[in-house]
Amino acid sequence: MRKLIIGGVVAIVALALVACGDSAPDPAAEQARLQSDYWQIDQIEKDFHHATTIKNIDLMMGLWAPNATLTVGPGVTATGTDEIRGFWLTKSLAFDPATHWISDHPAYKLEITVDGDRGTLHFECHYVDVKTGEVAATTTADFDVARIEGKWLITNMVGGTTVLEV
Repeated sequence: MRKLIIGGVVAIVALALVACGDSAPDPAAEQARLQSDYWQIDQIEKDFHHATTIKNIDLMMGLWAPNATLTVGPGVTATGTDEIRGFWLTKSLAFDPATHWISDHPAYKLEITVDGDRGTLHFECHYVDVKTGEVAATTTADFDVARIEGKWLITNMVGGTTVLEV
């Protein structure tokens, strides 16, 4: 009986150790996931600028979470994709049919953070007039982003003006 009890305890301990396994994360896998997250968040910035350059509202709206917010000044907040779409189409000079701008950005001013399924993104936009080659407008934006159903999306944007420094 004693052998049976000792054997049972040893079997339970062994089974528990096998079930737990090595719970330490694989550093290489963690690094690969982090690099992938940075790349995907960086892609938001690229798509954002491309969408404003070619005035593609569908590309722009594909970057936003359904319940996102966009704030561009005191009392100017759009909530949800319908209001955000309305802002871009009716209030943004970047989407105004009369403007012909290329949206550029200084890469050295790009900042990305990642913490699990949440992150931040900061960049400047320099809108260059196609006809004159002059900078027509400069803006800055701070974003909260989140991985939602496997895709990084904008959950909040606060935009503002900035001065172009040479």
